[in-house]
Amino acid sequence: MLSHFIKKRYFSSLPAIDFVKIVEVGVRDGLQNEKMILPASTKLKLIELLENAGVKEIEAGAFVSPKWVPQMGTTSEIFKQLQDRGHKDTKFSALTPNMKGYNEAIQLGVKTVAV
Repeated sequence: MLSHFIKKRYFSSLPAIDFVKIVEVGVRDGLQNEKMILPASTKLKLIELLENAGVKEIEAGAFVSPKWVPQMGTTSEIFKQLQDRGHKDTKFSALTPNMKGYNEAIQLGVKTVAV
């Protein structure tokens, strides 16, 4: 009953949606505020586990200054290793909040970025 109410109240005026894209951002957003800096190998293991669980799109890091976000200092290494091992059926993206980060991502072969 409640779900019907929520659907009618909040979604009845929205157009029908044929496609929903879900991007897992835990490797980037979930880890960027942690005090402990995880090595690239641990992040790559997390990515592997997410892939094995069926996740098809993963935001694997952020091309930002390690001075300001030290947890993302391994992003280049992560993308190099992802390229080396192949992608299975998973698409990887990265956060690139500025042109320097964008250019670094493109040089590493990143196909999808968030700005």
